[in-house]
Amino acid sequence: MPRVIYLPLIGLVAAVAALGLVLGGRAATTTETEVIERVAARYSQETGGGRSDCSARPATSAALWLVVSCGGHAYFVDPYGRVVDVARPGAAS
Repeated sequence: MPRVIYLPLIGLVAAVAALGLVLGGRAATTTETEVIERVAARYSQETGGGRSDCSARPATSAALWLVVSCGGHAYFVDPYGRVVDVARPGAAS
């Protein structure tokens, strides 16, 4: 009977380990070029601006990876390649 109690615990540990591997693999294989292209496409879709208006620089915050600037917009990207914040020109802060 005690083995039955451990089976759900083993399954939970295996699921968490698999999730960690997937997220870690995604973070390790995302390139700067992919992120810049994805953000440039988003900028183009949102504003109609050109994709060539975009450039990137390393972020100064430890929680961020890149800051992609397109026109007057600034897209803040985390280490997983997700846009976590956008600064738009003329927006109230």
